[in-house]
Amino acid sequence: MGGDMEAMNGDAVARVLEVVRQLGPLAAYRRLIGDNDALIKSADLDHGRAIVRARSAIYTALIGRWAAEQQRLSGYAKPFAVVALGGTGRGEVTPCSDLDIALLFDDTLEGNQFLLDMQRQTLHSDEFLEQHGFTFTPLPFGLDDVPELAEKQLNSFLDMAPVYDPQGLERLFRERIRATYDPFEHFLHVRGFWKKHWEAAASVSENLSCFDIKNDSLRLFLGGVWTLAGKDFTHSHEIYAGLPDPRDVAAYEFLLRIRAWVHLRRGPEPANLLGNHPQDVLGFDDFCSFGEMLGLAADEDARFEFATMVRARLLAARRRVAVFARGVIERELRNGRQVPAEDVIVLKTGGLQHGKTQEGRTPQAMSRAALTMLLVAQRYGVPVDSSELQTTFCNAGDWLLRVPELSALFYETRGSLADTIKYISQLDGAGERLFPGHARFEASLDERVMIERTSLRGTWVREKLRAMDVCVAQGNAQLAMTATGWNPLNADLCEMVARASALLDADQLAAVKLALVTKRLPLTPDDVIARNSLALPLHERNASGFSGIALAEYYAPFVSEAGFSPETARIAEFLVTHRRTFKLRAESGVNDQQQVSDLVSLCGDESTLRTLFVFTCVDHLMGMPPEVMSSGVQGRQDWWLEASDPARWFNTRELYIKALTRYHPEIIPDPALALRAAGYVAEEQEILRDFGADFFSGLYGRHARRFGSHLLRLAEEPQAGPKAAMLREGGSVLLGLAALDFRGLAACISGALWEHQINLRQAHLFCAAHHQLALDFFHLAQGSQALPADLPQLIEHAIRNQLHISDADEAQLPPLETRPTLDATPSGHCRLRYETTSDAGGLVYALSLKVFRHLGGSIHCLTANTARGRAYITVILSLPPGRTLAAARQIIERGF
Repeated sequence: MGGDMEAMNGDAVARVLEVVRQLGPLAAYRRLIGDNDALIKSADLDHGRAIVRARSAIYTALIGRWAAEQQRLSGYAKPFAVVALGGTGRGEVTPCSDLDIALLFDDTLEGNQFLLDMQRQTLHSDEFLEQHGFTFTPLPFGLDDVPELAEKQLNSFLDMAPVYDPQGLERLFRERIRATYDPFEHFLHVRGFWKKHWEAAASVSENLSCFDIKNDSLRLFLGGVWTLAGKDFTHSHEIYAGLPDPRDVAAYEFLLRIRAWVHLRRGPEPANLLGNHPQDVLGFDDFCSFGEMLGLAADEDARFEFATMVRARLLAARRRVAVFARGVIERELRNGRQVPAEDVIVLKTGGLQHGKTQEGRTPQAMSRAALTMLLVAQRYGVPVDSSELQTTFCNAGDWLLRVPELSALFYETRGSLADTIKYISQLDGAGERLFPGHARFEASLDERVMIERTSLRGTWVREKLRAMDVCVAQGNAQLAMTATGWNPLNADLCEMVARASALLDADQLAAVKLALVTKRLPLTPDDVIARNSLALPLHERNASGFSGIALAEYYAPFVSEAGFSPETARIAEFLVTHRRTFKLRAESGVNDQQQVSDLVSLCGDESTLRTLFVFTCVDHLMGMPPEVMSSGVQGRQDWWLEASDPARWFNTRELYIKALTRYHPEIIPDPALALRAAGYVAEEQEILRDFGADFFSGLYGRHARRFGSHLLRLAEEPQAGPKAAMLREGGSVLLGLAALDFRGLAACISGALWEHQINLRQAHLFCAAHHQLALDFFHLAQGSQALPADLPQLIEHAIRNQLHISDADEAQLPPLETRPTLDATPSGHCRLRYETTSDAGGLVYALSLKVFRHLGGSIHCLTANTARGRAYITVILSLPPGRTLAAARQIIERGF
C-alpha cells in the first residue's frame, strides 16, 4: 500500500504515514495541515510546488490507508483501486481545493456491497469525517464506463494518479482510455475552453478588480499542457518535465503559491455548482495584502516593498502562462491537428484542410472526399478552411455525386446538419445534384414568402433542422431525469415533442431530417391537383413538386447511391406522403374513436405514429426566432408553436395522446378509479361518467374537477343556473361551461361571443344524456384587445335568459355567400361545412342559429379555420329523430 502512494508523492507520503503511525489519523491530519498552513503563511515565495505536493500527500496518504483497511476488512478480492484525478492527481491541492478521488473497479458497480459500504462512510454518514478530519466525494468507475468518458470528465482522467492500487488497475484504465478516446475531440475540448474563457482572460493580465487565479491563469497554463498531453493521454507531470524553458513551470508554481496564500487568508466558502470557488477570485484588497506574508514584525515600508515585488512577479507569471498556452495551441493549429481515421484531413488555424489534391480524381472520389470533409466539420463542430472553396469544393456543382457519405451526414448525431446544408447551398449547383428540385425550391415563392417578404424558403429548412436538434437534446435530458410513470396527459406540447424525438431510432431520426430537407421536392398527387387548380394563386399552384420526379421514385437513388437504408427511405416517403395528416385531422375538430382508429391504422405501429408526430411538429417550428429555438427553457418552443394556431395544436396533441393509448392503455386511467381517486363523491362520479369515453380519453378530462360539484348541484337543483370559467390549456384560452343541456345552447353562447366581438376558434360540447347536463369548452381567439374580465358572467347571463336564440333576427346576421354542404360522418353524426372569404366570427353564430332553427339539430363541435385568405367553418351535429340526411339537405337547398 505504501509503495503505491510513494510512487505518487515519494517522501511526502512516507512522512505522512509515519506521523499517522505515531498519532493516529485524526491527530496526524490536524498537525500536518497546521504545518502546511505555516509554510503558506511564510514569506518564502519559491516553494509553491513543495507546499501543494505536501498538502496533497496528506489527503491521499490518509485516503489510501483507509482504502487498504476497508478492502482488508471486507475481504473484497477483485481488482480495485483508489486514484486521484485532476488537480489532486497532479498533487496541486491548496486549502480550498476540492478533492477529486475516484474508485476504480473491474467489476459490476450495481449492488456492489464493498462500494456501498465505502459510500456509506464518505457520503451518507460522517464516519470518515469523524475519523480523519476531512471528507471527500468518491466517484465509482468500472472498466465498461471508459468509452463513455468525455470532455471535462475525460480530461480529469488525464492526470489520474494511483492512491491505492495493489493490482495495477490505474495502468489498465489508462490503457483502456488510450484505446478508446478521440485525441482530436479532446484537443477541440481544450481549445474550446481556450476560445470561450481563457483567451479573453489572457488579454487582461493587469486586472486588479476581479482576477480568477484558477480559471484566468492556472488553467491558461494547463490548457497548453493538456494540448500536449492529450496526444497520447499522458500525465501532465510528463509534460512539465519536458518543457524546454523551466521558467514556464516556475511561473505556474508561483501562481499555485499565491493561490494557497489567498485560500488560507480567505478561509472556507462553499464552491458553486460549477465547482468554482469564490476564494479564487482576487479583488483589489487581495493585491494589497501580500505584505502580510512578512508578519507583524516587519515594518510598513518592508511590507509595502514586499507586496510590490509579489505583484510584479504575479504580473509576470500571469503574462508568461498566457503566452505559453497561446503559443502551444496556435503552434498545434499551424502544424495541423490530424483528424482520426482521416489521414488526409487536418485542422489548421483557418479550419479543416484536405491534404491531397483533387486533380485527376474521378467525380466519385472527389465527391467522397468533399462530403467526408463536411462530415468531419459537422461531427466536431469546426469550420472548413475558406481555401477549400477553390480546392476540394471547386466547381462542385459540375461533378458532385450522391455517395454514401451523404447519408452519413444525416445519420450523424453530433453537430449541425443545418450548417452542413448551408455550406452546400453556397456551392452553385451542388444542392441540386444531391437533392433534385432543390434549386427551384430555393428560388420559389409561397404564401409565407409573399406575406413576410424577407427570406427565401431555404432558410426555413435549416431552421427546422436546428429545431430538430433542440428537440432531441431536450428530450434526452428529459429521459435522463424523468422517473418511470411519465404520462403525456400531464405534459405540454414541447415536452411531448422533445421526448418523442429522443425516442426515435437512427432510421427514424434520419428519415425526419431527410423529409424536412426534401419535403417539397418530389411530385405528389396533391401537387398535381394543385397545379391544375385555377382557384389557387399562381405561386401556390407551383409551391411544391419541384423535381418533377414522382414521389414513389424519388427516394430510390438515396438508397442505391447515397447509402441510406431502405427503412430510412421508406419512412421519409411516408412522412412526405402524409405530411398534412395531423393538420387535416386537427382541422376537423373531432378526435372521436373513429378518428383515432383511422390514424392508428394509417401508421401501423407506435414508432411510425411517433415519427409522424415529431415530423409534423418540427416541420411547423419554422420562423421561430433563433433565441427561442436555441433556448434550453422548456416551454418557449411550445409557446411559439401553439401561438400560431392554439386550437390546431390542442387537437393535434389530443389526437396523438389518444392514439398512443391504443398501445399504452395505462395512459388513460379507468374513469371510475380516477374519479374516485380524485375525491369525487358517488353522485358526482355518476354524472361525470355519463359524459362518455371521448371526454375522459382526451385533454378536457383534467378540467372536470373545476365543474364536478356544480354539475351535481344542477342535477339536484336545475334552477342553480350555469357556471362559466376561464381556463388555459397549452396556448389555448378556453371558456369552460357547466349548464343544463338544451337545444340551442351552442347558438346562445356563440351569439353572446359575437355580440362582444370575440371570435371562436373551436368548441367541443359534451352531453351527459341521462342527466340532461352539458359540459362545454370554447376555444377563444386572442386578438389585440384583452378579453372582458367579466366574460364568464356575461355568458352565464346569456344562458339563463336563453338570449340570441328565439329573439335573434337572422336578417341582422352576416349572410351566407354560398350554400353549406352537409354529409355524414363515420361516427353517425352529420358534418356541416361552409367556406367563405368573409370574417368567420358572425358566421359561426349564424350557422349555429340556423342549425337550431331550421334543422332542429344538436351541435357537438364547432371549428373555424383560416388559410390563404379564406375561412372554413365546420359544425358537427345530430339531427332530431325522424329527420333524415336527405331531408336536411333539402332544407339547406331551399334557403337555409
